[in-house]
Amino acid sequence: MGLKSTIKKATFFEIFQGMSVTAGYFLKDKVTVEYPKEKIIPHPRFRGMHALITDPVTGVLNCCGCRLCETICPSQCITIETSEDHNQKSIDVFDIDLARCIFCGFCEEVCPCAAIVMTSVYELATYDKNDFYLDKEKLVANQVNAHKELKQR
Repeated sequence: MGLKSTIKKATFFEIFQGMSVTAGYFLKDKVTVEYPKEKIIPHPRFRGMHALITDPVTGVLNCCGCRLCETICPSQCITIETSEDHNQKSIDVFDIDLARCIFCGFCEEVCPCAAIVMTSVYELATYDKNDFYLDKEKLVANQVNAHKELKQR
């Protein structure tokens, strides 16, 4: 042990050095958010609840019924049933099980019609398990909520 290390130990240099770091963070502003009182604005690339996009004029789904989103989904949480009328597919069932979804965004990326999007809605907590099952009507309703949310920003 040299003279330098003896002086450091006698003057508690390391302790004061650590306490100065703590004091520096103590004097800075808080970075945490009091969640129920304050809402955060998610990053623009955040992947939240799904929504189906409809044509604003006619109200018809943009989905062409290709089932690519159902095929690419790694958790297989998307269920689509189509029927054909006069060489045009109509979507009978479009369901998403959020309890199985991993929010990877593959369904949004693969869709050639841009019919399915992931909104920035992040408050998904619920007491009822049936709320995690989104049918076609709920997915279209999420589109309206997503537009309201974008306007508030």
